[in-house]
Amino acid sequence: MTQRLLDVAGIGKDRLHLEWLSSAEAQRFADIARKTVAAVKAIGPLDQDAFRMQLDAAQLTVDNEAVRWLVGKELTITSKGDVYGRSWDETKYEEVLDHALEREYHNNLIILAMKEGYTSVREISKRTGLAVLRISYLLADLERTGRAEFRGMTDSTAAFAAR
Repeated sequence: MTQRLLDVAGIGKDRLHLEWLSSAEAQRFADIARKTVAAVKAIGPLDQDAFRMQLDAAQLTVDNEAVRWLVGKELTITSKGDVYGRSWDETKYEEVLDHALEREYHNNLIILAMKEGYTSVREISKRTGLAVLRISYLLADLERTGRAEFRGMTDSTAAFAAR
C-alpha cells in the first residue's frame, strides 16, 4: 500500500524497499542492504521541500481510518470472504484498495491546497496537478462529508474552503 501511495504521490515506489528475512540470514541481509543503498543512490535525494504537500497528503491518507480498515481487512476478506459470503481474489481487492487510496490522497491534496489559500477549482488544479474535472467531482464529495464548503462566487468563479 505504501509503495502504491508513493507512486500516486509522484515520489516513486522505488524509494521504499521491503524484504522479509530471518535473523539467521546475515549474508542475505548484507546483500539486500547493498542493493537497496545502490538503488537509492541511483534515484538521488528526495527534495522534501518540493514534495511537502505530497508528503503531507500521503501522511493524511495513511492516517485515514477507512484506508487503514481496508488494509487491515484484506487478509480476512481475501481468504474467508466478506460479510455476505462473497469470495474476493487478491487482485480484485487490491483494485478496490488502490481506488480508495488514490481517492483519499487526492481529497487530501485538495484540502491542503485550500488550506494554503487556493479557492477555485482552477487554482487548486494548478497547485495540485489534478485535472479540473477530477477536482470538481471530489469537491462534491468533500462538501457532502463536511470536509469542504462552498464560500460563494468571486468574479464568476466558485470559491471553496476547507473546514
